[in-house]
Parts: sequence; C-alpha cells; structure tokens
Amino acid sequence: MSTSAPPTPAAPAADADRHLGGRLALVLLAMLWPAQMLTVAGVFTALTQASVAQHFHTTQIAWFTLVYSLVVTCVTPFVARAGDLFGRRRIMLVILAAGLVGDLLVAMAPNYEVMLLGRGLAGLYGPMAALVYASARDVFPPRHVGLATGAIGSSAGIVLVTCPLLGGWLLDHYGFRGALWALVVGVALGFVLVLCFVPKIPPTETNVSFDWWGGLLLGASATAMIYAIGQGGAWGWTDLRLLGLLGLSVVLATLFVLAELRAAEPLLDVRMLARREVCSVLVGTAIGQGTFFAAGGMIVFVALFPHIPGVSDGLGWSGTHNALVGMPSGVLIILVGLAAGVLTRRIDPRIPWRIGLAITTVGLVGQGLYHHDETQVILFGCLTNLGAGLVLACAGILLLGVVSPREQGVASGMSVMLTNLMSTLAAQIMFSALNGDSRVLNGTSFYLDGALRSAYFALAACMAFALLLSAFIPKVLRSDQIESGTVTLPV
Repeated sequence: MSTSAPPTPAAPAADADRHLGGRLALVLLAMLWPAQMLTVAGVFTALTQASVAQHFHTTQIAWFTLVYSLVVTCVTPFVARAGDLFGRRRIMLVILAAGLVGDLLVAMAPNYEVMLLGRGLAGLYGPMAALVYASARDVFPPRHVGLATGAIGSSAGIVLVTCPLLGGWLLDHYGFRGALWALVVGVALGFVLVLCFVPKIPPTETNVSFDWWGGLLLGASATAMIYAIGQGGAWGWTDLRLLGLLGLSVVLATLFVLAELRAAEPLLDVRMLARREVCSVLVGTAIGQGTFFAAGGMIVFVALFPHIPGVSDGLGWSGTHNALVGMPSGVLIILVGLAAGVLTRRIDPRIPWRIGLAITTVGLVGQGLYHHDETQVILFGCLTNLGAGLVLACAGILLLGVVSPREQGVASGMSVMLTNLMSTLAAQIMFSALNGDSRVLNGTSFYLDGALRSAYFALAACMAFALLLSAFIPKVLRSDQIESGTVTLPV
C-alpha cells in the first residue's frame, strides 16, 4: 500500500506569495503618491493664488500656474527619454529632488519673482506620472498590472477628497505659506517612498544617446501652443500675437517630425503615431482626462463665489463646506477606479472606457442644469465622477494595451504632454463660455447662472467628442494579456 507525502512546499510558497503581495502594495503606494503630486500641487496652488496675489500686490497672478504648466510641457519629452536611457527610478529621484528645491523656493520666496522661479523648478516633477505609468508595467505582473494602473489613475479621487479640506484648513490657520510648506512635505515624502520601495528599473535602451534638437523642437512647439491658449481669453482669439504663436507651434512641430524621421536615435518614433491604435488612444484619452481636470475648476465658480443678485449666482460656500460636499464623489472615483482595474482583466478595456465617457458627459449636462443646492451638487457630482473613475483608470490601461514595453516610456510622456495641452484648451473653452454671461464688480468678474450652465455644456461637448473619437480605437489587449513584470522584486 502506498501513501502520498504531504505537500510541504505549499506553505512556503503561500508565505512567499503573501510577502510578495505586501511588497507590491508598498511599491504601489510609492508610485501613486508622487504620481499625484502634480494634482496635489494644482489644488494647493489654486487655493493659495488669491492670497499670493494680494500679498505680493501683483496683477500677473496667472503666471503662478502658467509657468508651472509651461515647464511641465517643455521637459516631459526629455524626462521620458531619460527614463528609458538611465533607468526610471533614478530619473524619478532626480526630478523629485529638483522639484523639492523649487517648492522650497516658493514657500520661502521674499518676492513674487523668486516665487515664479520656484514654481518653474517645481514643474520639473510634473512628468512624474509618465515615469510611474511606464514603471508600473515593469514592476507589476500581468495579473496585477491592470489593477495597479487603474489605482494610480483613480487615486486622483483621494486628492480631490483630502486636499481641499487640508489646504483650506492650512490657509485659514497658517496663511498661504502654510499650504505651500505642506506641498514641500508631500514632495519630500514622495522622494523617500521612491527611494525606499520602488525597485531599481534597468534602462530599456542600451545605446545611450540623446536627441536634444528633437526635444527642444517638441518642447518649444508644445510650450508655444500652451502659452497661446492660456492667453486666449486675455488677448482675444483673433489677436495677431495668439495666431502668430499658434503658427509658430505648427512650424516647430513640423520641423520636429522631419528631424525625428532623419535622426539615428529619435526622441520619439513618430512612425509609432502613424499607427491607428496608438494615435487614437493618445488623443482620445488626453481629451477625456484633460476635460475632466478642467471641469474640476467649475466648482470654484459654482460653490465658492458669492451669491449677489443680478451679479453672481454662486452659492457662497466656505472652502470647508465645499470640500465636505465633494467628499462622496471623490470617494466614488477611487472605488470605481479599483473596480475598473479588476474588470479589464476579463473584458475589453474599451467597454468601460466608453461607458465612463458617456456617464461623465451626462453628468456634466446634469451639473449644468442642476447646481443650485447641496443635494444637486452631490448627486450630479457623483454621477460625473462615477464616469470619471472609469475614464481615469482605463486611460492608462488602454495605453498599455497598444504599445510595447520598449515604447511605453515615450508613449507615457506623450500622454502627459497631450493631457496637459487638452486640459488647458478645455479650460479656455470653459472660460469662453463663462464670459458669455458675466458681470464685473470692483474689478472682479462674476458669473450668472446662464454662464455656469453654458460652461458645463461646453465641457460636456468636449467629453462627447472624446466618446466619438473612441469609436476609432481598434481592439486592444486586456490587462492580463499585457507583457509586463520584467523587474523581479525581492520577496
């Protein structure tokens, strides 16, 4: 009679899996924290810019955010390429350290000029998300890469829940410098997390060369366009300066394409953009995400602007009250994003992506019609963010499914650039709609209900356009089919 030996290796294997799962959770935290610092910086600086303008007596407060966006746009192609050449973890640490110096300058600035210099330096960590999304593919195995990518995208919901509350409290009790010092602490913590928990990721390119001319042409083209769009409301959309900058942007972009086609080691393989799946995903996801980020600014005019009959139809809430009302929709983004990461292991990612765009479009229309009390703001805010959770989570997963591991770094960089550009464009469309029914009182523009409604409808149209473009996205890989997990983690 024979007997079977007990399966003694099972316990060590299960123990190893648990340890590896814990390690992956720490790596995910170390990635999503710095990846969201750009969003955190946007929330904190938006809260502080009015106080900064009054403290330094400047009429050029628009540069407080514009210089940051310009730097992010300009350096993103360099950062994405450097990650491929020198290892993404190493470049993460470099740009976080440089951005930390910038945020320190902003927090301690004795004058507005030094503050703008600091804001420019802080923009160096803006491309962090491009490195994080590319690194997620390196670190997480196929079983987990979709969930991790979805969590990184939807973690913006955590920012939208916590940062307005924290930033408003700091502003009320410690002034604008208190909020800016908190930003310094956040970036420093991100540096420590990456240093301690993100594994070393080897370069994906062995031939160490850098296409400086290509990067300068691409960065200059994108910067000229961002600046022109940013000044559209002030200059007018037919102003010769604006048209000249847009023309310059087109010329520089053309020169970039010609240079890349001839370069031995191009910064960006433009032939990759000729592939329908890559082009449609990059453009569609940039419009969807960019429109959502721009729409986040509407709550300032709806909730925080005062109610002045005949002048302003804002609700006049405090920052704390507004943050509390927005908490349910922020939590919803996180939950939906995590669900999308699991769902895309089983179904075509285009399905939840398109559903998300459709729900967000309907939610923005609903917000345009119903934004007059807490109940309406919560209900339609939740509807919009239900769709946005799918949009933010699936954008990165779609990109993983149409590019190879070698192309991932460059593709993620292009995604960040295009999203930044589309967010600026959507914001200008929003402001153009707002200005159609505005009133000026004591030098400040206020908005009536018709302006708020038109702005929401304009944003809904942008989201609907992204939905239309998504029809041209061909079939992509499910998250469990994506080639990933090339870096071995210690157990």
